[in-house]
Amino acid sequence: MLKGNLNFGSRRFRDIETGEEIEVQTVYQDAKDSNFVKIWLAHLLMGLEELGNKKIKVLIYLLENRIVSHNIITKTLQEIATETGVSYPTVSETIHILERNKLIKRKTGIIYLSPSMIFKGTHDNRMRIMYEFRNVGAQKELPATPESELANAEESKNEIQNEYDRKRESFG
Repeated sequence: MLKGNLNFGSRRFRDIETGEEIEVQTVYQDAKDSNFVKIWLAHLLMGLEELGNKKIKVLIYLLENRIVSHNIITKTLQEIATETGVSYPTVSETIHILERNKLIKRKTGIIYLSPSMIFKGTHDNRMRIMYEFRNVGAQKELPATPESELANAEESKNEIQNEYDRKRESFG
């Protein structure tokens, strides 16, 4: 079943045999995020932690200690090492592996978690976080005008929406 807002209205149709126009009541539902897999994060993390791998311990720390509203961690690698009891080299290697696999991005003092990996919130907030994640570290010139800034934002929004639509279609 689709989730979304129900919309009621009417449409006019022409009968091709008689030429008569008739008005028909319509009901349709806006499609929202669907065809996703729910993972009970707390249970998954407890199970992974039992595996004992230090890199998994770092990943669990990132997932459990993120600032949910922004999908970020504002800790240094040394702070993560201290708080997890994992060595600094292991924390650093784990972060590099996650970066290489595009699960996180970094900017001085901030680790951004990919909203494709984990996110809690509305569809609109996910799109905002996805936009921010994509632009971490991007070297952009300052727009010359507010109009060009709006055009750049609109272009990014369209790219994200197109990607979302493609993924939604692939799930049928």
